[in-house]
Amino acid sequence: MKFNRDGERLVIIDAVRTPIGQAGKSLSKFQSYELGIMTVEELVKRTGIDKKEIELLVAGEISQSSKAPNSARVISVKSELPLKNAAVTIANNCVSGFEAINEAARRILLGECDTAIVVGEESMSNMPIYLEGVRHNSKTANIAKIKANWNDIPEIEGIRPVDSVEEGLTDPVRNAMMIETAEVVSQKLGMTKETLDKYAFGSYSKALKAIEAGKYKPYLMPITNENGVFENDEFIMSKTGFVEKPERFEKAKPVYEMIEGGIKGFYEKYEKYIGKSYEEGKTKGTVSLFNSCPQSDGAGAILIMTESKAKELNLKPKAYLKGWGNYGVDPVYMGLGIAYAMNQALENTGLKWDDMGFFEIHEAFAATALGSIITVKDEFGYDLVSRYEKGDINRNGGTLAMGHPLGATGVRVAINQLLEFDHDANAKYSMGSICAGGGVGGALILERG
Repeated sequence: MKFNRDGERLVIIDAVRTPIGQAGKSLSKFQSYELGIMTVEELVKRTGIDKKEIELLVAGEISQSSKAPNSARVISVKSELPLKNAAVTIANNCVSGFEAINEAARRILLGECDTAIVVGEESMSNMPIYLEGVRHNSKTANIAKIKANWNDIPEIEGIRPVDSVEEGLTDPVRNAMMIETAEVVSQKLGMTKETLDKYAFGSYSKALKAIEAGKYKPYLMPITNENGVFENDEFIMSKTGFVEKPERFEKAKPVYEMIEGGIKGFYEKYEKYIGKSYEEGKTKGTVSLFNSCPQSDGAGAILIMTESKAKELNLKPKAYLKGWGNYGVDPVYMGLGIAYAMNQALENTGLKWDDMGFFEIHEAFAATALGSIITVKDEFGYDLVSRYEKGDINRNGGTLAMGHPLGATGVRVAINQLLEFDHDANAKYSMGSICAGGGVGGALILERG
């Protein structure tokens, strides 16, 4: 595949993001597009680029609100970028942030523009709970009728309240919630809760250490809310006790040992995908709330352009966009898309696993991240497990500790790639990878600038 335009490379000039907030907490009053606007304004300020030089804005977001249809256009206009500019919003589940980077790059490669801003954004706090079926009933077909018949709504057939977060995190093909796909992967690969907790502890401790060392500061923008200034990723700063006392992970019970039917009922639903049978007294649940990522709010922005445009504007690149890869697996094995997407990115660019100085792997669950690392070894013969044990994966923590603002996570992962280039002078290439509902996987390879 061709990732340059007539021999000219694409470059990342800079990037910035908000601290990641827990759903319902520090960023909850902001709509996703409002967070996006903040990051665009900060990126323009930091780079010093004239807004007139920006020709395209691409936003990655899963839960676009009717408050801002095509949020990319809303962000572009409210940020006072040129009105003539193209603006498009990309939704590819949790790969949306990466896909927004890819889309901006494709348009530059096609010659449609030379300069683009990519935004990744999400406000899970503002994802609605809605009434399904109201437009199909004459008693509830509009707002006035809903208000008039409000007390009768629970009894009206065909109408039900729906949590869009829960619905959106459930794959409609396999009827599997994302946490179920993680348990399927864990059971299939024979992982234990102890193994997953150990992985989660590593993510927490690395993230906290990086924050305390100030490694994230160059890419973070503080946000002022009603409680003051919000500066660091919220979840990990509220869970420092798990780093100080890792035995707390042990106390968190597996999800599928706490719900009706237990792990036995789970096997009844997914045994054919797991590939083994439930064994009384032996089979244990593995996925817990603390080896799973939290629901989150946040946004980030990246400035991308051609190398010649960067020279013209006297802007120094932080990295080159070397290439990317996308790959799909069965939705029930959702997280393993990471492994196959990484391999696809290497095939697309002609690079080798050993060319990567380090890896950034999305941690929707410890099971999916670690499962993908194991799958790379099993499927492609590369010992990524040893690279993990060596410390070459998620050196500054990952999604488990930092949070997962869905459409913004791709930008967050790319920023982690940039910040580690700042600290590892020996790394020429890095690869980030993300899994998503539906079995989608995406990987992005960056080259040191």
